[in-house]
Amino acid sequence: MKQKTRLSLDDLNKGNVWTVTPSELSQMIIDAKKKRDDFSDNEKHYMNIIKTVFDIQFLKREETEKVNKLESIGFEVFSTPDENGNNAIAIRKHPIKKVTDLTLENIQHLEPWEVLDLINHNMGTGWKGLPLAIQDIIESAFFVDCTVMPEKIMHKAGGIIERRKADGYEVLEIDRGGWIEGLFMKLKPKIEKVHIDYSIHEEEDGRKKRRKRHTDDEDYDDDDELDLEEEEEEDEDMDEEELKKLDGDEEEMDEDDEIDERNIQIEDIEGIDDIADDEE
Repeated sequence: MKQKTRLSLDDLNKGNVWTVTPSELSQMIIDAKKKRDDFSDNEKHYMNIIKTVFDIQFLKREETEKVNKLESIGFEVFSTPDENGNNAIAIRKHPIKKVTDLTLENIQHLEPWEVLDLINHNMGTGWKGLPLAIQDIIESAFFVDCTVMPEKIMHKAGGIIERRKADGYEVLEIDRGGWIEGLFMKLKPKIEKVHIDYSIHEEEDGRKKRRKRHTDDEDYDDDDELDLEEEEEEDEDMDEEELKKLDGDEEEMDEDDEIDERNIQIEDIEGIDDIADDEE
């Protein structure tokens, strides 16, 4: 059997405080007051958690009338080191006497038979008569099945009651005038919640993305530089060849231009002579 881990006052939260007994809580408070000088500074924080589950009062053990009155209404009284004239502490766990006392926190610490007992004493409403909010709370911790059928069918050999019991369900039967409302309940397996620090993953993803961009940029720059160098080399080679061609073309063009100019001058002279002949 797994041994129960002993909690300290600092370990308490609104979930696990339901697992603590009044005697365990009194010892936690005594230990905290002995070991911690700053208990009074954190007392408000501790009490905010404790009071979700427990009623608690500090008092004097000598006040026998008050002690007896508290014990008569369900408090347990424990002696504590004297502080501010008080040397005792009275603690009572909040009783769960009706279905409206159920919460998402305390339902996790109840057994199926305890919940069925609360439903059985809820003015005969059965399962379908419960408010939907209460049904949701119960179903957060239990598998629930509700069936209404004639009593003979409900109790026949190999019928639904036998099958549900064989599957580990607790059974509540509510008489419906010759018919039976069968309410079956079984604990859901506990699922351990794992906290994921998304900020760490996001930061790591950010680093990976930055590294990838940096690598891509480096690859791009290297390739780009190589392309540019090749283009420059091609341009240089092409410039030399083109210059030679251009030089040759210019020389040819100059010679052609000179010939054209001489032809034009000759034509002009011939044209002038023709005009003179006509005038004569």
